[in-house]
Amino acid sequence: MFNSLRISHLRRLLYPLCGQLVLCLLLGVSVWAAPADQPVSGKVLDEKGSPLVGVNIQLKGTARGTATDAEGAFRIDVPDAASVLVFSYIGYVRQEVSVGSQRVINVSMQADAGALEEVVVVGYGVQKRSSLTGAVSTVTPKELTSLPVPNVAQALQGRVPGVSVVNNGSPGSAPTVQIRGVGSINYASGPLYVIDGVPTGDLTSFNTNDIESLEVLKDASSAAIYGSRAANGVVLITTKKGSRDNRVKITIDSYVGTQNTWRKIPVLNRDQYVQYATALTTNAGIAVPSRLSNLNTPIYTGASQTFAQTETNWQDELFRNAPIQQQQISLSGGNSVSRFFASGNYFNQQGIMQGTSFERGSLRLNSDHQIAKFLTIGQTLTASYSNQRPEQLGARSQLMHALRMMPYWPAMDPTKQGGYSAPTALDGSDPENPLRYPALDIARNKFLKAFATVYADVRFTDYLRYRFNYGADLGFGTNTTFLPIYNDGYTGRTSSTITDSRTTNISQVFTNQLTFDKTFGKHALNVLAVAEQQVVKFNGLNGSGNRPNNDIDVIQGVSNPAVTSSRSETDLISYVGRINYEYDGKYLLSASIRRDGSSLFAPGKKWGNFPSASVGWRVNQESFMKSMPQISELKLRASYGRTGFNGIGNYAWQSLVQADATAYPFGAANSLGSYFNSLGNNELQWETTDMVNAGVDLGLFNNKFTFTAEVYNRFTDGLILAVPIPNSIGYSSAPVANIGSMKNWGYEFQAGYNYAKGDFRGNVSANIGITRNRVLSLATPTASIFAGQDADYGGFDITKTEVGQPIQSFFGWQTDGIFQSVDEVFNGPRQNRPDTRETYDPTKNTAPGDIRFKDINGDGKIDANDRTYLGSYLPKFNYGANFSGSYKNFDFTLYLQGVQGNKIYNGTRVVTEGMLRLFNAGPAVLDAWSSTNTGSSIPRAVSGDPNNNSRTSNRFIEDGSYMRIKNLTIGYSIPAKVLGSLTNNAVSRVRVYVSSQNLLTLTKYTGYDPEIASRAGTLLRSGIDYANYPQARTFLAGLQLTF
Repeated sequence: MFNSLRISHLRRLLYPLCGQLVLCLLLGVSVWAAPADQPVSGKVLDEKGSPLVGVNIQLKGTARGTATDAEGAFRIDVPDAASVLVFSYIGYVRQEVSVGSQRVINVSMQADAGALEEVVVVGYGVQKRSSLTGAVSTVTPKELTSLPVPNVAQALQGRVPGVSVVNNGSPGSAPTVQIRGVGSINYASGPLYVIDGVPTGDLTSFNTNDIESLEVLKDASSAAIYGSRAANGVVLITTKKGSRDNRVKITIDSYVGTQNTWRKIPVLNRDQYVQYATALTTNAGIAVPSRLSNLNTPIYTGASQTFAQTETNWQDELFRNAPIQQQQISLSGGNSVSRFFASGNYFNQQGIMQGTSFERGSLRLNSDHQIAKFLTIGQTLTASYSNQRPEQLGARSQLMHALRMMPYWPAMDPTKQGGYSAPTALDGSDPENPLRYPALDIARNKFLKAFATVYADVRFTDYLRYRFNYGADLGFGTNTTFLPIYNDGYTGRTSSTITDSRTTNISQVFTNQLTFDKTFGKHALNVLAVAEQQVVKFNGLNGSGNRPNNDIDVIQGVSNPAVTSSRSETDLISYVGRINYEYDGKYLLSASIRRDGSSLFAPGKKWGNFPSASVGWRVNQESFMKSMPQISELKLRASYGRTGFNGIGNYAWQSLVQADATAYPFGAANSLGSYFNSLGNNELQWETTDMVNAGVDLGLFNNKFTFTAEVYNRFTDGLILAVPIPNSIGYSSAPVANIGSMKNWGYEFQAGYNYAKGDFRGNVSANIGITRNRVLSLATPTASIFAGQDADYGGFDITKTEVGQPIQSFFGWQTDGIFQSVDEVFNGPRQNRPDTRETYDPTKNTAPGDIRFKDINGDGKIDANDRTYLGSYLPKFNYGANFSGSYKNFDFTLYLQGVQGNKIYNGTRVVTEGMLRLFNAGPAVLDAWSSTNTGSSIPRAVSGDPNNNSRTSNRFIEDGSYMRIKNLTIGYSIPAKVLGSLTNNAVSRVRVYVSSQNLLTLTKYTGYDPEIASRAGTLLRSGIDYANYPQARTFLAGLQLTF
C-alpha cells in the first residue's frame, strides 16, 4: 500500500514535468533545425586584439544563433543581404552589424564599464560586489560541476577560505560542512542552505548542473539577515532561468567512469598469522587455538580445499572497481518577455565497497514572464527521486571486520545457511565475516523530493518594488531494512527481521518583501523590509516485525509487529529590515535587524533579535589614488553581527509523557499506561553567535590580479547540550540546557591571477583559511565532556572537551619508551604490578616489552589522572589551489586541496597493532619486542594486554595533514568552423574530456584515508578513524554538446 502511494506521488509530480520538458525539446529542435542560406564567418576580438570565447552571435529577429570558439571564430548562415547580426557578451557593449554583401565579418568589442560591475546574490536581493561590506565568497558553476559528486556541498571543498568540508566516501552520504569553525557543541554545525529564496536541509536531491550562482555568507553582518538559522553561515543558491537573447540552446553533458580505492592496509598472510597467534597466546600462558595445529582440515564439510591452502585477502573481497555515470540534458531560451530553463539529470554511483550505491534522477523547469511593464511573475520547480544503499554498520564498520578476519578463513561456505561462515572457539576469537553484511543485510533509503517556488515582482516606480515569494519543500522518505535468517556456525538469526520507516516533511515559506532603491546625486540608498513565515510539518510511521523464512521482505503479515508513529509542527515568524547606503561610490554603510519568533522555545523565550552593521571604504575612488591607475580596486571593510541557532528538537522546553503499549486494568476496563519520557526546560534559549570581521579587497591592473584578506573573531554563547540527570528523577531522557560558551577566530586569504597572450588563456587562484577554537565556559556537572569510548580501543574515552582547550581534543596517556627489564618495571611508576616480586607474573602484570607511560602528576603511579591533551582534530589551516587554462581548442584544469596540522586517532592501528585479542594484525606485530629484539618500538605480543598497551595514548595519534590532486581534467573542443560545415550549424559546440578525481594523495597518515568524517554523527567523535568508508579515486571520460 505504501509503495503504491509513493509511486502515485512520483507519477503526479514527474509526469507533467516530463511532458513540459519534451515539449520544450521539440520546440527547440524546430528552431535550430531551420534551413540556412548563405554562410558568414569571422572573428570577434577584444580591444587588445585577443580572441573572445563564447560571444553570442544572433540573427536579429530570429532564434538562430551561434557562439565563438576558443579562437574567437564563428560561422552562421543568413537568409539574405538584409540580415543583421547581433553580437553580445557579458561585460562588453552590444553591437549590431548589417551583413550586406559581406561573407567575412570581424568585430572588435569594446568593454562596457557599467556592465563589468559584478553582481552577487545576498540575502533577499542582489548587490554590486564593489558595494559589499561583508565577507561573501562566490563559487562559479564551472567549479561546482568539475567534480562528479551528487551533493553540491561536496564541491565546495577547497574552494572557499574558511569553509571546511569533510566528505564521507559512502555514495549518497552528506559531507560535514563548517564555516569559520565549530558552531555548536553537540548539534549540527552545518550552514543554512537557501535555494531560490527558500531554506532547505537536503542537497543530495539537488542537481548541481542547475546552479546559476552560489554565494557563501561567512561573516555575521552578511548572514544576520537570516537570524536564528544563520549562526553557522549561509549558502545561497540561485538556479538557472534562461536567457533573453531570442535563442534556444540545448546542452548535453554525459560522462562515464570507474572508481577504485587508492589504498589498502597491509595485514598478515596465513603463515605470518600462525606465527603471530602462536606467540600472542604462548606469551600469555594460554593454549594455542586448536585450529592452528589442524589447518590441513577441509574448510567445510565435503570441501577438497583445506585451511592450509586458503589465503583470503578480505580487503580485496570487500573492495571493487565501481562504475559511475551522469547523463545531463538542459534546454534554455527566451525573449524580451519570457525565458525558461529545463533540465533532466540521471546520476548513478556504485560504491567501491560491496553493497553500497546511490542513484538519482531529477527534472527541473524554471521560467519567468514579464506580464506587464510593472509586473513579472515566475516559478521554479524541481522533482527528484533517489535510492541509496548505505554501508551496513553494526558495532564496527565492514572494513574493521575485514582487518580483524583470519586470512586462512574462506570467503564463502555453501554448507552454511546464508552462504557465509565465521570463526569459532577453535580459532580463539570470533570476528564476523565482513562479506555477510553487504550480501545478506539489505538496507535501502529512498527519497522523493519536490521543491517549488512561485513569485510575483511588482514595480510600482523605478525605485519602489514589492515581491511576494512562496516556496514549498516536500520530502517523502522510505527507509527499509531486511535482515534475513542465517547461521554462520557461530552466530545467526532464527527469524528474519523487516523494518519499514516512512517520513513526510513539508516546509512552506511565505515571504513579503518591499524594496526602496534610489540614487540622489552622490547618495545611493537601498531600504529593505521583509515579513516572512515558515511552517514545517513532519509525519513519521515506523513498523517492524519478524518472519520464519526469507521469502518475503515486506512488513505485511509479520509476527511480533511493532508500530510507532510521530507527528510535529514548527513555526517561525520573522521581520527583517535592512539599509544600504553609499556616498559618491566611496563610503559604504549597511545595517540590518531581524526579529525571529520560534515555536521551539518556551513562552517568554520565543523571540530573538539579530542585528548587524558594517562599513566600507573604497580607497581607490579617492582623488589621491588617481596617480596609481594600476590599483583598480582597494576596499577596506569592517563588520559586526549577531546570529542564532535554533536547530534543537521539537518540544525541548516541555516535559513529555510517553504512551505505553501495555494495557492496565482500571475498574471495569483496560487503559494504556504512560510514563514520563523527557524532562523539559522552559529556561532554554537560543544559541547566539557574535562575530566581528575586518577585510581588505585589492585589485591590480584592471583586476587581472585580485587579493582578499579577512580576520574574524566569533563568540558563541548559550551552547545547548543534554545535561545528565540521576535515574531517581524518573525521566528516561535528559533535558537540554544552555551550558557554555566557545570562541572561534582566524584569518583567510584568497588570491587570483588571470593571464592572456595570443591563443593562451590562464587562471591561477589559491586560498587558505586559518581557524582556531577554544571552549570558554562549560557548566556541566564534571566541567568536562568525555566521548569516543569503544570496546575495540580498550573501553577508554578518546576525546575530552574542557574549558581552555579546543572542543573535543584527544585525551589520553603519553608513552615514554619500552620497559627493558623487570628492574625498570619495579623502579618506575607503578602501572600494573604487585608490591613485591614474589607475586609478580609477567603473563598478568606489566613486564619487559610493555609500554612505559608518563607519570604526568608525579604521584608514582599510572592511572586516569595521568591523562593529558594529545592534540586536536581541527586543522591549523585548510587550503585549495586551482590552475586552469586553454590553448586554442585545448583546455585543462588542475585542482589541489588539502588540510594541515590536524591529528587523527587511528583506530585501525589499535586493531592491527594493539594485540589485545586474537584477530588478524599488521606486519608491525612481527617486529614486537622480545628478549632477542629489544630495540623494537612495538610492545610485546601478549594476549589480554595486561599492561593496557592499547589504551588511548599518543601511540595511535597521527598527523592527518594531506594534499590531494582533487581534480585533473584535459579537454578538447572541435573548432567552430569544422562543426559548422559538418552539422550545417546545428551544433555550436562539441567538447570531449578525460578527468580524474583524487588522483594522488600525499599524506603521512597510515589509515585508509586522512579525510575522516564523524561516524557517529556528532562533533565529539570527529577525527576518530573507525576504519571509515574511504574516498574513491575516479577516472572518467565525458562528452559535452551544445545545439
